[in-house]
Amino acid sequence: MITASSSSSFANSSTSSTCTSIHCSDSASASEEEVSRSDDEIIAPQNQEKIDFQHRRLSTCSSKYDKESKGYLNKYEQLARSLDSNNRGSIDPETVVKLLKEQDTLKKRQWLLILGNLIQWLPIIVGAVYTFVRFSERQYQQNVGGKILTSTDYIQKGIVSSEEIHSLWELSEGHAYPLTEQQRQDYLRDGFVVLPDFLTEGESQALDKVVTHSLDELAFPDLLTKCSRKFHGEHYHSSVTHRFWQQPRISDMLSTLALDGDTAYMVTSEILEMPNGAACIPQWHWDFLTFPQNYNASFTTGTQIWWSSEEVDGNMGGGLAFLPGSHKWANSVDEGAALHPCFAMNLFDEVSPECTQLLDREMVIPKLTPKDIVVFSRFTLHRSVARNPSTPFANPSGRKGYTLRAGSARSIFKQDTMECFPSHPSSNFEGQLKKGQRYDSVIDKETGLPNPHAIYRPMNVRDSEELIIREGNGGRSMSTTTFLHYSAQSVIRQKIKWKFAKHVEDAVNGVAQRRLLDISCKAEPTPDVIPSSEDIGVSCKAEPTPDVITSSEDIGVIAYTSQVV
Repeated sequence: MITASSSSSFANSSTSSTCTSIHCSDSASASEEEVSRSDDEIIAPQNQEKIDFQHRRLSTCSSKYDKESKGYLNKYEQLARSLDSNNRGSIDPETVVKLLKEQDTLKKRQWLLILGNLIQWLPIIVGAVYTFVRFSERQYQQNVGGKILTSTDYIQKGIVSSEEIHSLWELSEGHAYPLTEQQRQDYLRDGFVVLPDFLTEGESQALDKVVTHSLDELAFPDLLTKCSRKFHGEHYHSSVTHRFWQQPRISDMLSTLALDGDTAYMVTSEILEMPNGAACIPQWHWDFLTFPQNYNASFTTGTQIWWSSEEVDGNMGGGLAFLPGSHKWANSVDEGAALHPCFAMNLFDEVSPECTQLLDREMVIPKLTPKDIVVFSRFTLHRSVARNPSTPFANPSGRKGYTLRAGSARSIFKQDTMECFPSHPSSNFEGQLKKGQRYDSVIDKETGLPNPHAIYRPMNVRDSEELIIREGNGGRSMSTTTFLHYSAQSVIRQKIKWKFAKHVEDAVNGVAQRRLLDISCKAEPTPDVIPSSEDIGVSCKAEPTPDVITSSEDIGVIAYTSQVV
């Protein structure tokens, strides 16, 4: 027989050196009363008199289980006492052995449960690791690795033919888009306008093939939005789309329609793939933070082209919603512009219910086919619209939205556009503009041609594939050190200075029931930089585009030469 005093834990007790069969001299009523006493009464005495009273009421058997002479039994001692059903003051060896066996069985079950949970969560863990590895690999390729897809790559892999590439480089066989004065007035009034039939059916199909291949080769899983895949800076990695944007039908149109006659400069491009049933970015937002330039400037200093691979409208969904006139809400620079109460200066602030009602009531969802484009200002409010389940996308993978962001020649370069937000990757590329420089400072004063190392390229001068490949592997990429610094900066700014600090702030203020703590970073525009006093000495007006390929044979020659460079 095992005495209660032989171990502090009955589960690990060994047999006592002294065995006895003598019963304790408790009265049955006292023993029963002691075992059944509540925890509150027994465990937490209020004063010494109560402890003495409880101690006096402990039976002889129960006292043997009071290991620290407290005068009462804690919950573990009560459990041990409850196992002494014969009131012997000790526990039978058979009971201890039984408990140890049950303990081993529970341990085995616990390991089986852990193994089952691992098997259950294994696909999720593997998927998360794969996503992180793929994300890091693609980010490296886009920003450091300098991978360039040339016309040869697309042709040799059977993505498109040389004739299709030629059609993309010579939209509508080089004819200018018949822009009307009404379209220009619509853009100035609303901040966006649809340009129908900007592409032919064949050109839109060829562009879809090129964009899809670019996604397959270099896109990374989108960890921030509900898009399935994302590819930032796409034209830096495809000589076909890079040269696609550099043609008069596009550059002259942007200059006349949106940039007040200035030459358009390619800032960045992106492809977002939106699945059925989910909007990529359903929140209302502005894109001015993706334009590395001064914030307090005219809406004519930055514009965007958006193309959809599938037909979209207000009934089918899948496109973009715009708020007419919101391009004049951000500042008071332009005529008739003023800071609007619904302009969320802090990017992370939620839009108020009143503003949400206003936006949803006044929004416009334009109809677009793959032959159309929509042009909208960097300050125009917009958001994604989910696809109607009754009319799913024709492509099972979803709709591809292709965006080009262009700044005007007079735009002032600024690396960090928003507090608490990482600077745009392209603003960290080697050989970038310096703070305060105009975009057109890349133009050589003597030749009138852009510096071959310039990152933001003018759209009225077409670059050769050789130049795109050479600079893509050099100037238009980050060093590994810069990439690591940029990645760390992004984590610190978004995850620590904003998100983690916001959680702490909300928790403290929630307990205090007032705004006691204000430590989180606010995503507000950074102070504008002072323009450089250097005299540029070049014209910033759009001029005809030189170096246009005129035959499909030329495409093959350049592609072959590019392969050698």
